[in-house]
Amino acid sequence: MLWVLVRKELLDNLLNLRFITLCVVAIVLIVSSIVVLTGQYHEELIDYYNRVNTQDAFIDQYGHTNRIGWMSRLFREPSRYQPLVVGIDRDAAQENFLSNPIPVFLSKLDFVAIVSVLMSLVAVLLAHSAITGEREDGILKLMLSSSLPRTTIVLGKFIGGVITLIVPFTLGVLLGLSYIAVAAGVELRSLDYGVFAILLLISYLYMTAFYALGLFFSARSRTSNVAVLKSLFAWVVLVLVLPNISPFLAAQIYRIPSVAKIQRETNKIESDDRDEIIGKRLQQIVQMTFPDFATIRSMTKSDLQKKLDSDPVFRDRYAQFQRAFEELVRDVNTEQRRIADAIRESFENQSHHQELLATVLASLSPLSNFVFAATDAADVGLQSDAEWAAQSGEYDRVLSEYVNQRYAETRQRNPAFDFNDYLDLRGRPRFQFQPPPLAMRLERILVPAGVLAMFNLLFFAGAFLSFLRYDVR
Repeated sequence: MLWVLVRKELLDNLLNLRFITLCVVAIVLIVSSIVVLTGQYHEELIDYYNRVNTQDAFIDQYGHTNRIGWMSRLFREPSRYQPLVVGIDRDAAQENFLSNPIPVFLSKLDFVAIVSVLMSLVAVLLAHSAITGEREDGILKLMLSSSLPRTTIVLGKFIGGVITLIVPFTLGVLLGLSYIAVAAGVELRSLDYGVFAILLLISYLYMTAFYALGLFFSARSRTSNVAVLKSLFAWVVLVLVLPNISPFLAAQIYRIPSVAKIQRETNKIESDDRDEIIGKRLQQIVQMTFPDFATIRSMTKSDLQKKLDSDPVFRDRYAQFQRAFEELVRDVNTEQRRIADAIRESFENQSHHQELLATVLASLSPLSNFVFAATDAADVGLQSDAEWAAQSGEYDRVLSEYVNQRYAETRQRNPAFDFNDYLDLRGRPRFQFQPPPLAMRLERILVPAGVLAMFNLLFFAGAFLSFLRYDVR
């Protein structure tokens, strides 16, 4: 009997013009967004390789020790899953805003946005009249008069409604993935299929939660009009209000200084203050240890090289001076970096606590948990940024060791060589980001997926218990 009710629910929904229209719109949006974002992915990938190649050529031709830090600034390759999940927008920087302001004002409509807003709304609109509509038509009283258990009725409506919701959605996603694999020429790997499966499963959990929510209000209302108003109010609160207000509330509860203020403070410490300290200490060293080099900076590069080549005593003395100067620079850099790092570490800890508070507040909404899970599965969320920072930091350390070694080797051959001279870095190590395996992604989404499952149980339990006491008269 349960499957008879499920089939009835499927037929009722499939013959509903409103539902058919919403599903067609959803399918068209999903496919069209994938097509558009796939094109943007190809453009950004080409731009990424152009920037990397230009940077390599620049370092090969103009590299030197003193400026290798900004010369080797890493670029992040666009995500392979950008046609589905855009994730954190990293293109809204000032330079990109000036060159192309449109993407800043018009957010990209990706798979996550369509599911989180449109499909949740479709689920609520589909479920709001599941019980009240049949009570108004007298069908519910007829079913109960034939000795059908209420538990069977509510289970049949839930299962039938969820299947009706999932099938056209899955069709739209599969059409979009087919375009990615065939028309767009993107080679899919085993990891990609695993990520796509995760995205589908958490989308099912999310849509099912809102269908259960609509069913709950349908079981708590006497008419369909009242049920749809209650359902839409709850949808607005859970989808539009809670996720957007949580960062603001967290910022008011846990206040931290602005990023711009921290950057100005640390830049001053590592640049202006550092140069001033180096100048003072260098003057002291020259006065106390190297008074004969008081006017050496007035010599041209060619004159200095000639004197080094012709005077072995001066060459040894100059090597001592250079070692003392480099040790001075290293000490000052270390001191100033330690001060700046302490400020940055304190700010990062404060930011982490504020972010954690905002995440907890946002997790009161199914939408936030769905977005957290989807972006972590596609490795374009908050945790992917932490992974990127860790790997790029390790690369900076390796590159720094390589540069220091090359500088020491070059200085040994030429004592006149300094930080601002050209240094051959063509053999330097290259950065290659290693994305997390599927097992790690599954581990990341356990909490938000578990919270989505809890929302499903909570809303369905409310609908189930409410229907057991529902007055069908």
